[in-house]
Amino acid sequence: MITEVVAGTLRVAPRGLCVLAVDGLSLEVAESAFHHAHIRPLRSTFPSTSTTAWLTAVTGTAPGVHGAVGMVHRAPGADCVTHLVTGDTYSFGACRTPGSPLPHPGPTLFDRAAASGRPALAIGAELERLTGPWVDAVLHGARLVPSPAAAATLTIDPVRVAERTVREVEAVLAHSYDAPPLVWAYVNLDDHIHRSGYDSRLREALSLLDTAAARWAETGWSVLAHADHGQVEVTPDPALFEAWERLDAPAHCRMPGGGAGRVRWLHPLPGHEDIVADVLRDVLGDHALVLTPDELDDRGLLPATPVVRARIGEVVALATSPSFPVPDPTVAWEHGSVSDGETLVPLAAWNPVPEPAPALP
Repeated sequence: MITEVVAGTLRVAPRGLCVLAVDGLSLEVAESAFHHAHIRPLRSTFPSTSTTAWLTAVTGTAPGVHGAVGMVHRAPGADCVTHLVTGDTYSFGACRTPGSPLPHPGPTLFDRAAASGRPALAIGAELERLTGPWVDAVLHGARLVPSPAAAATLTIDPVRVAERTVREVEAVLAHSYDAPPLVWAYVNLDDHIHRSGYDSRLREALSLLDTAAARWAETGWSVLAHADHGQVEVTPDPALFEAWERLDAPAHCRMPGGGAGRVRWLHPLPGHEDIVADVLRDVLGDHALVLTPDELDDRGLLPATPVVRARIGEVVALATSPSFPVPDPTVAWEHGSVSDGETLVPLAAWNPVPEPAPALP
């Protein structure tokens, strides 16, 4: 569990611990780019998406408990769905009862650090601009260090993101602290990867992070990096996208669907669950696995807890091919499903080597 690795490393870090929370980085790419680091594999959550994985990473709580199942889901009792990052709601009419989208997830790494007398600091211009329950839950207990970039248009160029991160981390590390701090820096490479994949510009950014992390380690800081998920190349089929849109409509569903990228679900009208599932299986064919929440549980992907049942749809589609109809058909890379490219992520350490990572299932 990454929370225990971070907490254990912080306990023995003589100067303090810096964690680079790299969004969208796959294990394979990290192994080829972090030349100064020791790397071990971790397995992402299901769905393999940021809202789910980051909340699990900072709390150690499973998605079936913390409830951030996907990027878009239904809050208990709501007649609409909520985007957990933006807070926007979507419905087939007026959203009369948006509900409260997340239960209390429990203490975070930042809460635990502060309780032990250590400063807990978070860096990330993208997070600074967010409002709502998800970012509050992820950063609970942390002091978010203001970024000058937050007031401007944020770049998705990975080199500039890496340069900004290094600059802002080094400004925080330069301070004196009464106790070794936890410095957690969010590195948004995900937006670039969605458009351009793991290209040369992305690898240049990773090289900058690797060099900086090695430099910090040489001066006595403990440095870790890990990711929330990877990404795989996609080529969405327009015909499948149009078929999904026809089903995800008031004639068949009581509210818009939810999910995250390569895992999507529908909320069929009462009594229409089997019909919608059968039609979706016929339409998607070999491009998806169509399951119920109970079948997700049976496969060990997501326990069908009351928290989960209240938030996901009764018909769930998992991508099994690049043609799957992802929500944004303009992207070139996506994530959310169960392939190794999406779910195998790195735990990198520069100095010292952290406690052993959990074994892969």
